[in-house]
Amino acid sequence: MLGPAEFEDMRLDFLAAEQARLYDVAFASLNRYWTSRGATSVGSVTRICELVYERAAERHPSDWKAIVSEATAEAGFQVRWHGDEVVSLEAKP
Repeated sequence: MLGPAEFEDMRLDFLAAEQARLYDVAFASLNRYWTSRGATSVGSVTRICELVYERAAERHPSDWKAIVSEATAEAGFQVRWHGDEVVSLEAKP
């Protein structure tokens, strides 16, 4: 028989899996951009990754584009989109 602790553990595992799935979707376009053009720096990529992961918590998967835009803006970058593809990622002045 499962008790309250086991149900809470399963709920947390489910939330973590949802957050990781949203993180993966959000990074697909950025990863394609960085692969084709190169990344600004390891530190910038790390910071953007952290911010995207934080914002992915408790957000709907359809919010992935807003999450990327918010995270890159907080990291000091302006992201420009063409549909679902990142076409430029420039440091803000």
